[in-house]
Amino acid sequence: MLLGWLIRLLLAVLVIRVVWYFVSGLITGVRKQSPSPTEDSVALVKDPVCGTYIRRVDALSARAGQETHYFCSERCQQAFMKTA
Repeated sequence: MLLGWLIRLLLAVLVIRVVWYFVSGLITGVRKQSPSPTEDSVALVKDPVCGTYIRRVDALSARAGQETHYFCSERCQQAFMKTA
């Protein structure tokens, strides 16, 4: 008899805990908004020498005339400057 009540109590506590976990996750998820990435941080540019795509914020750059070219490494940048 006592064992039956104890099992019911444990199951009730477990159910309440699981419900609380999901509800608090929903509330916290609604409050927290992750910062949206800026356009510059996700913009990819193509290295004209080797064809590698790299994030614009990580790329090396050089101007040739009116255009800005982006490079994955100093080696590619120097190779481009020799031909430009």
